Amino acid sequence: DMFVMDDGWFGKRDDDTTGLGDWVTNEKKLRCTLPELARRIGEQGVGFGIWIEPEMVNPES
Repeated sequence: DMFVMDDGWFGKRDDDTTGLGDWVTNEKKLRCTLPELARRIGEQGVGFGIWIEPEMVNPES
């Protein structure tokens, strides 16, 4: 099994016009670091992946 985290885990990605390309974990939203989240998911026997979309990077990123 695999858990893939979709859009919104990074930067100021609150809508479709900001943050795409700022792939820095938004720990306020996640309430932990990305490695910590991956570890917790792994402890459940599930793989972990993250979503990125490099072809859509915003010019302001």
